[in-house]
Amino acid sequence: MHYSNFAFFWIGQDTSIPTYLVKSINKSYSEEVKIYMLTDKKTPFIQGVTKTIRSSLPKSIMLARLKSYSLMDKINDIVFLDADSLVVNKLPKIISSENFLIFKRDPSGKFHPINSKGEGYPEFVNKNLDDVMPYLFGMIITHDFVSIRNFKELFKVAQNLPERFHNWFADQYSLKIAIDKGLIDAEIKNFSDYCQIIQNSNSPINRSVITFKGLKSKLLIKDFYDNLFS
Repeated sequence: MHYSNFAFFWIGQDTSIPTYLVKSINKSYSEEVKIYMLTDKKTPFIQGVTKTIRSSLPKSIMLARLKSYSLMDKINDIVFLDADSLVVNKLPKIISSENFLIFKRDPSGKFHPINSKGEGYPEFVNKNLDDVMPYLFGMIITHDFVSIRNFKELFKVAQNLPERFHNWFADQYSLKIAIDKGLIDAEIKNFSDYCQIIQNSNSPINRSVITFKGLKSKLLIKDFYDNLFS
């Protein structure tokens, strides 16, 4: 069995990045698949999307993302993906004991995050990335529609974080807080077992989902799509 419902969040007039995600899903499945775009009232429609779910969203990008996830239709078996991803093969359904699946990053070293305003994050000083944000938000899976309510809890957590988090890190940091406090029930899987982060143009593909992190990596999306589906 394979997943056949995908959802992604995107806002903005330039929709070139999510367009490749949508095209890759439709190419990989070539049969009944449903793609849901979660967005605001102004972002253009993307060809190939099954349903566009438009909402009044907060201005801060992280809060907007979490709220849009929480407003997703009540549908079972949904794969929530970062828009800067490609689906290169049908994604097999994952056996799990919980209906909310999150994915843990590979171990990382220390980091010193600074946002665009130059503000630091004292919460992260002298800590490893996997200490403060061990879970990636690039793929989350819900196996029943009831588990979508977990996004409401994450949205509440994010709202209560200092404002400097609202455009940076709130998604992953709220996930860490919610898990630690027992606010949501989730099964944790290894991200790299199911989704591959593309590092450069020579990266071999060995997963059904690939994702592109960082500005330089995002520039490779079109080339990877063309090579895979031309």
